[in-house]
Amino acid sequence: MRLDLRLPLSIVAAALMAACAAPPYRGVGGMTAYDIKPEVYAYHYEHGFTGVDAMGWDPNLQFAWSRLGAAKTCGVPFDEQAMLAQLISRFGHDRLAHGMNGVDFHHLQSQRVPGFCSDARLAELRAVVPAMAAGRFEQRSAAPARSPASSKPV
Repeated sequence: MRLDLRLPLSIVAAALMAACAAPPYRGVGGMTAYDIKPEVYAYHYEHGFTGVDAMGWDPNLQFAWSRLGAAKTCGVPFDEQAMLAQLISRFGHDRLAHGMNGVDFHHLQSQRVPGFCSDARLAELRAVVPAMAAGRFEQRSAAPARSPASSKPV
């Protein structure tokens, strides 16, 4: 009598593979990592940079930064110096905060996401970037009372 172990071994192998797979991202805390995973950035780009994942910044400012960083990644042109002036006028802070901590950070993160510059994303950017250049910033969520780099309300 010969035992067929293929089915039991298949079940054990499947269970081991499932145990080794990374758990799905639950939507909180990933932006605080030293090395932000591309899927974590993509999640927050689509669902918002809020709570701990806003890193203490106004979520609406994070939205603006993320779209400007995406515009750089996807080749959607805008006048960066004029846009920095608009950001300063709307949210306070200085060019360094908006340029390096904001737009450039999001540009570098979005570059790491495979297939980031989809047709749908390009269409959104072509609508939202000119609106921001004209001083119209989307209100995506309630802003915090204060942002981390300033004692002035935003």
